[in-house]
Amino acid sequence: MRKWSVFLVCLLLSGSIWLVYNLSQPHSSIVSQEVVAESSLEGRTARSSDAVTMAARVEASGFRLLMIGLRRGAVTVRFNPEDLTPLEGDYFDISASQLLRYSVDIYGPGSRVEAFLFDKASFRFIPENHRKIAVKPVCLPSFRAQYTQVSPLVVKPDSIMVYGPSEVLDRLDEVFTSTISLSDLHGNVHGEVRLETPAGTRLSENKVEYSMEVSRYVEIAVEAQVATRNVPPGVSLRVYPSSVKAVFRCVFPLINDPRGLVSFSVDYGEFLRSITGRCMVRTSSLPKGVISCSIEPEVVECVESADE
Repeated sequence: MRKWSVFLVCLLLSGSIWLVYNLSQPHSSIVSQEVVAESSLEGRTARSSDAVTMAARVEASGFRLLMIGLRRGAVTVRFNPEDLTPLEGDYFDISASQLLRYSVDIYGPGSRVEAFLFDKASFRFIPENHRKIAVKPVCLPSFRAQYTQVSPLVVKPDSIMVYGPSEVLDRLDEVFTSTISLSDLHGNVHGEVRLETPAGTRLSENKVEYSMEVSRYVEIAVEAQVATRNVPPGVSLRVYPSSVKAVFRCVFPLINDPRGLVSFSVDYGEFLRSITGRCMVRTSSLPKGVISCSIEPEVVECVESADE
């Protein structure tokens, strides 16, 4: 009796070893898998309304083929919108050749599709309320001494599709980024930031890229006379004070010296529209390399008189 027990144990052990070995070897078999499609098709729901059964001859280990056969329910596969071809109605096609790129997503790791048993698959994406809305970056930068931003922070894309009920979309003007905290800046910066999803909506993008130019700067101070523009013949426009102090913030090393290249003036038309006779001092266009210009005072008193 003891010999039979030992024999049975050995038989079961050898059978198990053979089964494990056999299932670990590559095999080729026809398998089927239900697939629900996800994509970022403009104006459409994020997920297809139906599942499509995809049959293919797949090469994989016996274990993987067994798992595919035992799997219940559909798998969700995200498709590049460029791979989906629109048809009539709400259907979109994807060819079998393009599906080869998604074989691992469909049948799992370690699988290789030898051939699909169909030419193309069709998914239905239902239209959804949507609206294109601008992205508003929220940035808290701080700079190393003598450094500043050369231009505003830029996000890409600068607008995205927002999906949701019409009454919610009508109230939205901007979609905000998460706070971008940047410190000790002394060079150009770029990166990615997540978007804050408004309640009751879905976004076509979950994050955007951002970039900002940062440069070392030097300040140049100058005292300049304030001129007048567009004053008609027979009229004089006097400005008090007649000169202002200006501080130019320029990139370093200096590209252009703004002294003598930038003029300061008030416009007669602005004076006519003014109730108090006070006018903003305007600058001509700033030359390349000048980041900003601050003026003191920014507002001057203007007095009109007739020429004698």
